Amino acid sequence: MTKIIDFGKMALAGAFLKPEQFASEAVYPLRLYFCSDCYSVQVTDRVNPSVLFKEYFYFSSAIQTLREHFVDYASEVTSRFLDPEHSTVVEFGCNDGVLLGPLADQGIRTVIGVDPATNIVKTINDPRITIVNDFFNEDVAEQIIAAYGRADMVVANNVYAHISDIQGVTRAIQNVLVDDGVFVFEVHYLGKIINDLQYDMIYHEHLYYYSLLALTNHFARYDMMIFDVKPVQIHAGSMRYYVCKKGSRHESSVSPQVIALRAQELADRYNEAETYARFASDVAVRKEKLMDLLTHLKAKGKSIAGYGASGRANTIIQYCGIDQRYLDFMIDDAPAKLGLYTPGAHFQIRPRSVIEHHPRPDYLLIFAWSFLGEIAKKCTNYLAGGGRMIVPLPDVEIMPYPGRDRASGSITLI
Repeated sequence: MTKIIDFGKMALAGAFLKPEQFASEAVYPLRLYFCSDCYSVQVTDRVNPSVLFKEYFYFSSAIQTLREHFVDYASEVTSRFLDPEHSTVVEFGCNDGVLLGPLADQGIRTVIGVDPATNIVKTINDPRITIVNDFFNEDVAEQIIAAYGRADMVVANNVYAHISDIQGVTRAIQNVLVDDGVFVFEVHYLGKIINDLQYDMIYHEHLYYYSLLALTNHFARYDMMIFDVKPVQIHAGSMRYYVCKKGSRHESSVSPQVIALRAQELADRYNEAETYARFASDVAVRKEKLMDLLTHLKAKGKSIAGYGASGRANTIIQYCGIDQRYLDFMIDDAPAKLGLYTPGAHFQIRPRSVIEHHPRPDYLLIFAWSFLGEIAKKCTNYLAGGGRMIVPLPDVEIMPYPGRDRASGSITLI
């Protein structure tokens, strides 16, 4: 194993807290490694999953972009792989049902969601959906088989990279699927992390940073294979993988996209340690550039608030050493976070309404930069009144007013 980046000791990215908890806040080492044997890029410092996920603050349905995305997702996988009236679908890491609802809308007979976060799954109130409030594992898979039979599809979105016992969960997937069943999952794509220097995706919840090369090696151990891939724009660059058992009817229909992606990854040398050494060096440059900008603006007496109290924000904040000298407070649209404080740096989280009143911050540092377009629409009055937005990645920049085109689509800041 080759070390890529050592972030030092960091508070857990999703562990929002109250002032009385500051003194007892735990920190953990965070180090990213590359394996030259299996090509896996992974965090080696593991935290008990119950600490990370039993009480969770990320509600997917709070983000309109995600709601729309999962409606399209449900339509696609149903039309490609399922006979709705006779199908069973299991989603693990189902969060607040942002995909389960659209799957039920497709008329799927049995829709099962599995998630350990009690505070989140209790918000799902849909009689068409069965909820298992637990971690998905081999025991839970057996319980599902006993109660409902095997599944025609298993889905998992932005969760397959979070699992410490990835071996046991993959065995559970293999077991719970019918022979011609499909495992479909979305996960942040390693290529986007490397090419766009998205070091903010690296935190304790995200144990794995997948390439097709690494996943091919992984699934081969369980007599499974990837037969299709689809790039998606969610979270600033994810990949949707379609996996089947070897011997299934899908095995003979490997898409040209899989072949092309493998060739591209070999050309980009995702199987070589030198690639990740360059990534680490470039990340250090971005850190210095962001801190230089913040230092310059504060020296001019400017006020700055963060927008998006996410795990990604907390990686940037803690890695760069952003404290109250640089940032005044945080803004987030999730009601569950309001009034709490961010891990590590302890910025108070306030509602977006604070920017509608004076004195409002001169700048917003957009930690949720992958949702910049949606945020800009929500902040129309702020921007029209002269407020400015700082984007930390892929490069550090102050967004021009009134607009510009970005790689993820046309965004108008008005």
